[in-house]
Amino acid sequence: MVLLKKYIHLLLLLCILIFSFKIRYIEPTSLADLKPYSDAFQYSLSANNLYHHHIYGLKIFGQFYSPKYPYGYPLLIIPFYAIFGSQPYNAVYCSLFFSLLSIVFAYLIGKELGNRFTGLIAALFVSLCPTHISFSKFVMTETSSTFLAIFICWLLLKATHLNLRKQNFLLLLFLGLITGFSVSVHLTNFLFIPPVLISLLLGGKSNPSLIVKKETIVFLGIILALIPLLLYQYYTFGSPLRTGYEVWNPELYGKFKSFSFKFVTHPHHDYKRGNFIAFLFTYTGLENPFYPACMVPLIIGGFLFILSQRRAHNKQMIFLTFSSLVVFLQFVFFSFYAWQGGRHLLQGIPLLMILAAYGITFSFDRGIFKSLTKQALFSIIALILFLMTIIQMALWCNSMPKSSRWIVNRQYEIIQNINRHIPHNAVIISQFTHVIAEHYFTEHRGDKRVYISLSSTKFLTEKVIDHIKLIRYDRAKRYSFLFRPGGALNPRTYNFIRRSLKKGVPVYLVHLPGNPLSKNLLPFIKRYFSLIEQEGDSRLFRLYLKDWK
Repeated sequence: MVLLKKYIHLLLLLCILIFSFKIRYIEPTSLADLKPYSDAFQYSLSANNLYHHHIYGLKIFGQFYSPKYPYGYPLLIIPFYAIFGSQPYNAVYCSLFFSLLSIVFAYLIGKELGNRFTGLIAALFVSLCPTHISFSKFVMTETSSTFLAIFICWLLLKATHLNLRKQNFLLLLFLGLITGFSVSVHLTNFLFIPPVLISLLLGGKSNPSLIVKKETIVFLGIILALIPLLLYQYYTFGSPLRTGYEVWNPELYGKFKSFSFKFVTHPHHDYKRGNFIAFLFTYTGLENPFYPACMVPLIIGGFLFILSQRRAHNKQMIFLTFSSLVVFLQFVFFSFYAWQGGRHLLQGIPLLMILAAYGITFSFDRGIFKSLTKQALFSIIALILFLMTIIQMALWCNSMPKSSRWIVNRQYEIIQNINRHIPHNAVIISQFTHVIAEHYFTEHRGDKRVYISLSSTKFLTEKVIDHIKLIRYDRAKRYSFLFRPGGALNPRTYNFIRRSLKKGVPVYLVHLPGNPLSKNLLPFIKRYFSLIEQEGDSRLFRLYLKDWK
């Protein structure tokens, strides 16, 4: 009984984690089509190339190009490739892991602020957050960025009452390094930097010289972590402040065209949630399922309780300062952004949930009324709000679709089936998404297969080849597409196919009847080649030369 009483909170936390894993887990192969574009295929395939080829690049038509996103998240993915295998869809384990780790550190922060009960409620709130659950099922940076925000907050609380002994110096330096590294995971995580520095400044009760030393150490760590990112951007894009966003989407990010004051007050397009006031509703649960509106009084209560005890509780004030600044900066920054959406605010949501958990436990433990009757009534109201919050979040989780519109796995299933009928030295022509198809058809085949896209697209010819820096050219796979836009034959690729056929190399066409481009180009292919349907898959044709005897 003594051991059970001692470890009951850990057992309850373990139950929350098991429940969270159950509602977050998704079969990795269901994400093999690497959607949503372009996040999933950029992150997973660039991490795959870094893991196998030791080059941070995205392979398109056999050429390595600089990815749109920085290297931080692909680096986090690589350990999961080493554990679960390097197929791109296994990158989703990274999102799942950091989602669960966020729950653990929500518990630790709640425990620091109040007690173990506070930590358990905080962990429960974060585990039931619908948006947090959704993004744990995609290869995107949302859950890792959320974890980094929570982890930075926890380190900040640990660094509250430190002198400058060696181990404390290392903790402050580590806090700075993690804060700086978070920017390389997602560039908008630079919004974590001001809250860290301001929280240390306002939360310190030491002498001014000690505060300055702490700030200097943390700032040094931030700079050390940012230097590799700035050098990478300088070497890759020509300027330390130029990013892959600007290179891949110059029409949007070249001159901050996607940030404007007009987006604060006027709708832009379908991605825009509405005006400034409508965007505010995403934080009260009236538009997006971040948390129920009944949690708002709990958040406000936690905020007021910490303010009322600001002189006695320094850790609580540091947490309140950090979380308030993170939420405020995210809200203001993305209010000027054209694509206003709930996921941009996700990093601040768990911090608000921890604040709500503190409000609940404080009202139960101490309250604000001396009268026993008033205090009992106040505690009952807080308990009702807590139960309403849990019930509504549970209903949200239960009503969430089991799959997303993003999870459409047709390409991968077709490719896997076709792979059974194609030898390892074949030339393959199809109109799948090129970056994904080239990987699944040719990867781990001893570099003997050649993948050719049926037709070039405007995106690949104009955007990628013209604007994005070429890192390395793979001569073994230099034949990119068979037809140019408009149906004109690409003579270089056509001659390569002819030579391959004359050498006895098998050439296959994957014809998808429902694909308009494949349907339109099929008559052109029949003009130059004879097509024989293969047994085992009606979508697979073997090509022969018409004029070769």
